[in-house]
Amino acid sequence: MTTKALTRCYRFEKVDFEPDLQLLVWRDNTETTLTVYESRLLETLCYFAGEVISYQSLYDKTFTVAESNADSSHFDLNILLRSLTRKLVNDGDMAIPIEAIGHYGFRVPLPEKTCRLVHNDEKQPKLPDPHNNDTSFEPQKAQRTKNNLIHKVFVVLLAAAGIATLIISNL
Repeated sequence: MTTKALTRCYRFEKVDFEPDLQLLVWRDNTETTLTVYESRLLETLCYFAGEVISYQSLYDKTFTVAESNADSSHFDLNILLRSLTRKLVNDGDMAIPIEAIGHYGFRVPLPEKTCRLVHNDEKQPKLPDPHNNDTSFEPQKAQRTKNNLIHKVFVVLLAAAGIATLIISNL
C-alpha cells in the first residue's frame, strides 16, 4: 500500500518550490534540497510575494523567537540569503529573483500559481525514528520541526484573521 501526501507548491517559470518537502524541483525534474532555514526563508518570501517584507520581519518569520533567544549570534540572515541565492541560480539566471529594496526589505515576484501536489510515500517528510539506533536523531531536530509546524499554523491563523477583518470591514 502506498501512502500519498498532499504538499504545497509555489510554481515559478523555471522551478517549483515545495516548502513542505524543503525542495526546489526544476523543469528537467532535477531537485535541489534546501535546509530548514532556507526553506523557511523562501516560504516567507513566497507567502508575501509581490510585497516588500522588512529585514526584521523576514528574520522573525525565518527564525522563531524561541530559537533566537537561545543563541541569536547563531542565526545570520545575510549568510542564509547568500546560500539560498546560490541554490536558486540555474543556467546563470535566478529562478526566483530575490530583490533587495534598499532600506525597506526584500521582495520576490508573484508565482505563476500556487498549488497542491500529491506525492507518494518516498517523498513525504519524515521524522527520524527515536527508537532506531541511528545516531543522527537529535531532539533539537524534532523541536525545530515542531517550531516549524507552530510557525505554519500561526501564519495560517494570521491569514484567516486578516481575511475575516476584510470581510467584516466590507459589511
